[in-house]
Amino acid sequence: MRPSLKFPFPRRADGRPLCIAHRGASAHAKEGTPKAYDFAADLGSEMWEIDVWLSSDGVPLVSHDPVQNGITLADHSRDELHDLLPDLPDLNQTIEQARERGQSLYLDLKAKGSGAPSVALLLANVVDNAVLGAFDDTEAKLLIDNSCPYPVSVLVRAGEDPFERARATYADIIHLCWEHASDRPQDLVTPDLIARAQERGLGIVLWHEERPDVLADLVKLPVLGICTDNPELMGGFHSIPDTGIEVVCHRGINHIAPENTMASAHLTFDFGCDWLELDVRETADGEIMVLHDDTLDRTTSGSGKITDNTREALKDLDAGSWKDPHWHHERIPHLSESIALAKQHGKKIYIENKSVDPQKLLDFVAAHDFLDDCFFWSPNPQILLDMRALSKDCNIKSNIVHHGSFERMVEQLQPQICEIQVKDWEVEAPLCREHGIRPMLQYFGSDPEVFVQIAKWRPEMINLDRADMLLAALKEQMA
Repeated sequence: MRPSLKFPFPRRADGRPLCIAHRGASAHAKEGTPKAYDFAADLGSEMWEIDVWLSSDGVPLVSHDPVQNGITLADHSRDELHDLLPDLPDLNQTIEQARERGQSLYLDLKAKGSGAPSVALLLANVVDNAVLGAFDDTEAKLLIDNSCPYPVSVLVRAGEDPFERARATYADIIHLCWEHASDRPQDLVTPDLIARAQERGLGIVLWHEERPDVLADLVKLPVLGICTDNPELMGGFHSIPDTGIEVVCHRGINHIAPENTMASAHLTFDFGCDWLELDVRETADGEIMVLHDDTLDRTTSGSGKITDNTREALKDLDAGSWKDPHWHHERIPHLSESIALAKQHGKKIYIENKSVDPQKLLDFVAAHDFLDDCFFWSPNPQILLDMRALSKDCNIKSNIVHHGSFERMVEQLQPQICEIQVKDWEVEAPLCREHGIRPMLQYFGSDPEVFVQIAKWRPEMINLDRADMLLAALKEQMA
């Protein structure tokens, strides 16, 4: 070990590579921003990759590019940049944010001379879980020569010899930036390469990767960490042992992506959740679309009732910008798109029927060979009664409170699933189990203490808005 190395690379207890959010959750928010880093933590990251430039007065800034909105960062003092680019974070701010979110830091030094002030800030903030890296050998070696107490990495491009780069700089880690080197870059991280790194006492960090099949291979390797724009692919429910809880995401992971869109659906399944909850309504030409409200106004760029519009009229409406300009490309999904995505992931859907003819919806889902992989509910009691009359086998969810008693709920609907509020769980869940009905907890809040209790209960199913908070509570319990 290098004599001046005081703080080792952070490790997981189970030896799995750390999930390093590349410029935050940059697939879901503007890269390098506080929002991107917060989303990364929500989605299970353990370390944030941060690009560092310097202001004209030597303040380390968090930005991938040296120019933002036509403004060259190095030409202005930090105070001037506060006015010119009010959303531009500096390293001190991001250190504080990382501390609040329990994240380690991986600093990619972009500006010449940015190493020394960055180390000084880390030490001043008593940070013991950080790494500094550079593509520039001179910058990396300067850190070593100045007795950097944090691990130092060299970022290795495709075609470069990682061991020659390490020898030239005395770095502690080789960071292989080989994402574009092959269709299967995981094959380049050979047993021989790993053995040579271990013989030399070198750690390995891997490129930013967003291909699930490639990531599935990479997480099995004895490496320190893997960068990704999509931390949900590494940090979701699949990163912990099975809990026995089936997670139902209410309108998808809607605190990050816009509700009832394909983006929120993708995020739900990539995060390792089991069920996507969505709402369906009919258009003027009888198409079944995914939308919560009966009007277009709140969540799209359109206006008026969905029933007054054809599918063709809806196809170009922006269904994401209301949430954030980042999602401007999202459109109103057709139910067939949601089903296709669920089948692709081997997942399931909870369909809340707002207004679709019951026979039509049953026929549609059956035609897509998906009846066994979904359950239904409707705020309209008659729709539920009609669905049950039409099919004894379709999966229906109900709530005791909507019927006045458990016995009446069973008599009227014979539901397969019963939704239960937190306050009623300990009474109603055993009653449902006793009668062969699956209990599903519902909690749409965001109180961490409630999630601590839910983690103790380990409900069979839970319908929620904040799957990330449940995961955090489960991780804390397991730790």
